[in-house]
Amino acid sequence: VGELPPEMVEAAKQGKLTFEPRGITAQDTVVFIIGIIPFIYATNEFFRRIVAGESFGTGRASVVIDPDNKLEGSRFQGKSVLGKGAMNVAYFLFAAVGFTGVLVALAVVQELTKTAK
Repeated sequence: VGELPPEMVEAAKQGKLTFEPRGITAQDTVVFIIGIIPFIYATNEFFRRIVAGESFGTGRASVVIDPDNKLEGSRFQGKSVLGKGAMNVAYFLFAAVGFTGVLVALAVVQELTKTAK
């Protein structure tokens, strides 16, 4: 494992070693936008398949989510059918992602207002 240079060790011993975050860079923004594109596509595809009643997966492992289905885990035409419970879990997960997105947006706004002062 790497060691700190002697001058950094001495500065730390004297309490003079500080850390300053670099802030949000243009590269961070580009990586974030490129990284979020697959999640936007997957969200759209997920809800499109639910609305159209299409399956997820292939063959024996395929699953259909039918919010009106009363019997969780039943099988229909060789596909597992999930109902309202699966939808509730999906809504929870998408809400968590949305909340994370709000936190990221808040951090960006705080960073932009900090640098504007």
